[in-house]
Amino acid sequence: MAPAPDAGPSPDTGPSPETAPAPDTHPAAGAAPSPAEPGSASWWRARYAERDRRRPRAGGLTLARITAGALELADRDGLDSVTMRSLGEHLQVRHTSLYRHVASREELLIETVDHMLGEIRLPSLDGDWRAGLERGAGEFRRVLLAHPALVPALTGGQLLGPNALRAREHALAQLLAQGWAPRTAVHVYLTVTHFVIGSAVLDTGGAARTGAQRAAMAELFAGLSPQTHPVVRRHADLLNSPDQEQEFAFGLRVLLSGLGRLHAEEAGA
Repeated sequence: MAPAPDAGPSPDTGPSPETAPAPDTHPAAGAAPSPAEPGSASWWRARYAERDRRRPRAGGLTLARITAGALELADRDGLDSVTMRSLGEHLQVRHTSLYRHVASREELLIETVDHMLGEIRLPSLDGDWRAGLERGAGEFRRVLLAHPALVPALTGGQLLGPNALRAREHALAQLLAQGWAPRTAVHVYLTVTHFVIGSAVLDTGGAARTGAQRAAMAELFAGLSPQTHPVVRRHADLLNSPDQEQEFAFGLRVLLSGLGRLHAEEAGA
């Protein structure tokens, strides 16, 4: 997507007196959408090249301000509320000015996800790769659960934005410094990352369970036929006892224990 020429969108503040184009599907005049699939590696590569070429306008709208505003909207009103028009109103700018920075709502959400990832505080392994991974996974989960409305957008594109790459670089460098072989370090990083994302998707979506939902599930289990579901019926209370944080902590502990055995095997090979 090339930068819009000076004769493109109108200034970044003030109400729009004119009829605007369809807000979330057509970029403003002068802003061409990227030919690559939004969120793909090719798309991100083009985005980085564009950022290197772009000259920010003094006092003008920035991508950081746009994505921060989109995150605020999602937190307050849900993901569906984030449109180009609603974001323009939230930022008190003409929504056509947003198209100088993102060509569509899809691109907006992809950039907003990376903005959210910028909240992650990267931990040091401090000589202990397992403790470092545990802290890093917990911090990643903290950020995702702080913005549950945006979690579904994690799967809208590859996590290759500046903040995602910052976390990737940090984690891999720390693992390599602790003696992991490069190929295994990559697998470890991706496995833990995907575990955190998967748990967050479940815990913020339809699989999330409140106290009332757990009680209803226990009642359902207890009412099952002992002929067809004897084990589930017998352990109805146990199946509903762990909360989401307990389940996450248990899964992470088991995952890291397995990785610890793998690390010992590689060290002794």
